[in-house]
Amino acid sequence: MAVDNRLTAEQLAALIPGDPVTIEFAPDFRRPKHVAGTVVRFVGSQIVVSCRMRDGGSKYLHSFDRRGVRIGSGQYAELVNVEAPKPAPTDQRRQAARVDAAYREWARNRDDVERLRVLRHAIDGCLNDRTTA
Repeated sequence: MAVDNRLTAEQLAALIPGDPVTIEFAPDFRRPKHVAGTVVRFVGSQIVVSCRMRDGGSKYLHSFDRRGVRIGSGQYAELVNVEAPKPAPTDQRRQAARVDAAYREWARNRDDVERLRVLRHAIDGCLNDRTTA
């Protein structure tokens, strides 16, 4: 978490409901992650932000103080001046899910050649689609 990329007091004061923001958090001392969010409302001195998690369906509400630091939830997070990554298209998420499922099936019995073929086919399909795009 770097101080140089936080939203300034003026930027935080200028936020209105509907404005896009980026939330930065660093789980377990790893590299910071960025999540896109939207300002929903102001409650007293709190800024309430809605964001979708990576699965694309789960919505979460986070409360931030007027300094842009998240209130509660045990994990430090803040509003920053960074472009949030765009979510992956639905077809890419489906392909990744197929590869994950095929890998889990094969990992249960690594001697099963048919499961290994299914895994390789899933990986090949994913790679072919990504290289042609």
